[in-house]
Amino acid sequence: MKVGVMEGFLSEFDLAEVLQVVGLGRQYTGVEIQHEDGRAGTIFMKSGIVVSVHAPPSMGKQAFFDMFRDGDGRFFVFRAETPMQLPEPLGPVNRLLMEAATSSAPPNPSTHRPSAPAITIGSEPPKKYSVLPFEDLEIATNAAIARPAPLPREAVAQPPARNASSNAQVPSKGYATKSVAPQAKELPNGGHPANAQAPVQSPPSATPAARPSAPPQRNAVPAVGPARAAHGDERRIIAIVSPKGGSGKTTVALNTAIALARQGHPVTLVDADVNGDILSAINSRGRAQVGTYDILEGRGTPEQGLLRTILPHLNILPAVGARLPQPETLTADLSEGFRKLLRELAASSNVIVDTPAGMFGVTRNVLTASTHVIAVLQAEVVAHRSFERFREGIAGIPEVQRPRVLGVVLNMLQMRMGASLSVLQSVCTDLPSEWLFETSIPRHPAILEATAQGVPIRNLDENAPPAVAFLFDTLAAEIAQRLKLSAVEARPQPLLL
Repeated sequence: MKVGVMEGFLSEFDLAEVLQVVGLGRQYTGVEIQHEDGRAGTIFMKSGIVVSVHAPPSMGKQAFFDMFRDGDGRFFVFRAETPMQLPEPLGPVNRLLMEAATSSAPPNPSTHRPSAPAITIGSEPPKKYSVLPFEDLEIATNAAIARPAPLPREAVAQPPARNASSNAQVPSKGYATKSVAPQAKELPNGGHPANAQAPVQSPPSATPAARPSAPPQRNAVPAVGPARAAHGDERRIIAIVSPKGGSGKTTVALNTAIALARQGHPVTLVDADVNGDILSAINSRGRAQVGTYDILEGRGTPEQGLLRTILPHLNILPAVGARLPQPETLTADLSEGFRKLLRELAASSNVIVDTPAGMFGVTRNVLTASTHVIAVLQAEVVAHRSFERFREGIAGIPEVQRPRVLGVVLNMLQMRMGASLSVLQSVCTDLPSEWLFETSIPRHPAILEATAQGVPIRNLDENAPPAVAFLFDTLAAEIAQRLKLSAVEARPQPLLL
C-alpha cells in the first residue's frame, strides 16, 4: 500500500533536491515522476541507496539518467512496504546524481512552466517550502545513508613552536602580539614552494563524461597532512576557506556547525572574518562585546567572547566586539596567536573557523593553526578558475604546519544551468576523488530568505524547514564520518505523553 508523503512540480524543486531529501529516510520509498511529454517512471530508494528504477522502455541506471532530461512534470513521493527480496542496488543516490549531472545535457529553461506551489499530501498546503521531510526522519549520523569510503586517519597534533618575528613581541599570557608587524614574505616564486612546479589549468572537456574512477591529479597536494598531535589527541580544528569572495563560506560554516551540533557533536564556531562576519548573517551584530581579534590583541578572553546559542552543543566566538581591530593586526603574523586560541577552544569541542576570502594573510595564519581544511567552491565559472589558488595556498604551507584537506563543498549548484554543470563536470575529473563531498548545496531562494530574515536556514520555519536545510545534515554526516567523530547515541522520543 502506498502512503503519500509529498508531491509537487519539478519546475519548483529540482529532482536532485527531492532525491537528496528523500535519501535521508531509512524506509522503502518510491518517487514517481510524470513528465509532460508522457514519459513516466519510479525511483525506489532505501537508506540513501537507489534500489531500482522503472521507466520504460529503459531500466536501471539508464532509466535514472533519462529522468533528468528536462525539469517539467510532477513528482509524487510515497512510502511502501519493503519487498521480501530487493534487487541488486544501483548505488548511493548522491553518486548517481553526480553521474547523471555530468553525463546528460542540461534541460532547456525555456521549456519550464511557471513555478507552481507544491501540495503536501494529507494536510493544508503550507505557506512556503512545500517539499517537507518525513515526520520521522532520523538524524543523518544515525541513518544508514551511503557515505564515501573513510579517508586514512592521521594523528592531529601541535606543530612545533616557531621562532617569533624579530619585530613582534608575544606576551607571556595571551594570544597575540602587543606590537605587530606586517607578515614577511615567506615563499619564493609567487607563493609556491621553491621545489614545487606551478600547476597548469586544463580546459574543461567539451563533451560531458561520467566521473572516472581514478581522476588525474594535477598537483601534488597530499589529502592527508602530517602528524599534528600526540597519539590519542582528538582535537579537530577545521578552517572553512575559499579563494574567491561571495562563494558562500559563511553560509556553509554556520549551517554545517548547526547541523553537527544538532547531531550531538560539540562545536565552537570561530569567526575570523571581520568583513563578512557571522553575526551580521544572523542579524546579531550588537550582541558581541569581545571577539576573536579582541582576544588576539589582548583585550579579552575566550570566556568573555563566547556566545551561547539555543543549541546546547553550539557556541559562537564572533570576529570582533565593540570595536574593530587595529589595521596593523590584520597584516601581522597571527599564526601563533590563532594556534593558542584555537587549541584552547578545541580542548572541549570541535572548532570550525570561518576565514576571510583568499588563501593568504589571515586565512594562511588560521590554516597553519588548523588540523583540517574544507574548501567551498561556488559552482560558477570565475570561482572555478580561481580555485587553483586553493591548491597553491595549501601547497605553499610548510608540511609540518599543513592541515589535512577534509573535502571540497560544491556550493550554489544550478542543475538547470549549463555553465554551473560544466563546473561540476570539471571538478569531478580534476580534483582528487577523495576531496569532493558527495553532498552539494544548490542555489536556493530559501538561503536568500534566511539571510534577509537574519536566521540560519533551518530556523526559517520551525514547523516546516526548507528542504535545502536537510542537505546540511547530510554534509555534516559526511564531515563527522571523515573526521571519525565518536558516534552519538540515538535517543528515540515517544510521541504520546
